[in-house]
Amino acid sequence: MTDSEFTGFLISRGLACFGSDETIADLRKRFGVRSWFRFQDVIELPPVSLFEEQTERFFIRDDRTCLVPPSEFECDFDYDHDALRTYERAFERLTAIFGPSKKGASVNTLESTWNFERMSLTIRTFLREKTPSRSPLYDKHPELWNFCRISINRNWVCPLTQHDARPVHSIDVQSFTSPETRGLTMWERGLFRLAATGDTPPQFWWIDETFGWRAGRWSASFERNSMMKLKLDQAEPGRSSGYSQLSLILPNPFSLQHEPVTTLLVAGAAPHTLDSEAQKVSTFWGLPLEIEKFDSD
Repeated sequence: MTDSEFTGFLISRGLACFGSDETIADLRKRFGVRSWFRFQDVIELPPVSLFEEQTERFFIRDDRTCLVPPSEFECDFDYDHDALRTYERAFERLTAIFGPSKKGASVNTLESTWNFERMSLTIRTFLREKTPSRSPLYDKHPELWNFCRISINRNWVCPLTQHDARPVHSIDVQSFTSPETRGLTMWERGLFRLAATGDTPPQFWWIDETFGWRAGRWSASFERNSMMKLKLDQAEPGRSSGYSQLSLILPNPFSLQHEPVTTLLVAGAAPHTLDSEAQKVSTFWGLPLEIEKFDSD
């Protein structure tokens, strides 16, 4: 099933906003905010039924990075009031719709994921008897152990366009490594683009008043007046072998508060791997460079 077909399926089941570009702020204004077990604020969406027994509402988490569309839609399915039976019911119904899934590997969790290009649907249940650690939330609300969480994820990071990818002044730094495996924060999802994969080294560029960066599968562009400073972390060996990382700090462009946020650009395998390279980027972009040294404990 393609992303488009999966989106069409969800819309046909009532999750209309999944196919729109409404932001979290738009949805908050439309539907309001409620408290999920006094643990987090969520925006509850209109009724949806992916399969006959599932009638609980989906919700999204209210986030201060609210000027982007939501990435994850969640629902607490609790038809049987029993963790195993509830999970098995959801698994049977969704397998009949979508076919085989990918199983999770955690010993204290039942988990299955159906992938659709850059979207996914996951069901997950935590097993009380195999979870040795205690949770104040679950102690106060033991009914949570019976829930099967249904999560629908969509990737709002768009492919890099030809216009985005035309660097005219750039520096390539071979000693950088790119943070390819990390997940993106909500604000980064609004700003980042998917770059072509390959062996191209991390690259920094500028055109007029626009600055750009690309490393591994991620790329982004920034307006000069939105950039604050670069920060170089130098972690000396402690419990780990040490590392370095170069980050960009700027006001959150997708928050009403515009609070400072930090995004990791590139990483180094040792405390001083990026010393000279960070200075090159600072000079190239015309940004101040702050250096912080600490032990990697």
